[in-house]
Amino acid sequence: MFQQLLKVRYLAVAIVVISILHSIAFLVMGAFVAVNAYTHLWSDRAAPGMARPGVELLHSLDFLFVSLVLMVLALGIAKLFILNAGAKEIEGLPAWLRIENLSELKVMLWETILTTLLIVGLSDLIRDLFTPLAWTALILPLAIFVLAMSLFFIRKA
Repeated sequence: MFQQLLKVRYLAVAIVVISILHSIAFLVMGAFVAVNAYTHLWSDRAAPGMARPGVELLHSLDFLFVSLVLMVLALGIAKLFILNAGAKEIEGLPAWLRIENLSELKVMLWETILTTLLIVGLSDLIRDLFTPLAWTALILPLAIFVLAMSLFFIRKA
């Protein structure tokens, strides 16, 4: 029975591979948006949708941070469920990848997602400054605040 349960480990391999593929896709999209923004920034004529290349650069940063979150998720799952690393192999890993259980992975992902939400919120705020703001503009900052407070209390406990 236990041997059958160990086959679930192959599901973790599929999750890691798909997450890495998604991470690469977001990395390519972010690089594409950044190259387009820099091209329009340095060209004489601005494209119709490129009146503010700085906003496009922030959107590129959004894609890059999502790529980072997916890469951290993939490496964390691989470290916990796939690799059977001994003490010597763990010393060779970067400090942020020396996770021992799901709780540490959860906190690391929480911090990464919180950073990503801050960047997304910043780019949305800058984009929305050119239009009248509604009360719905407070939803993302409120969500960021709640997540930050939750992380604070989890770490305090």
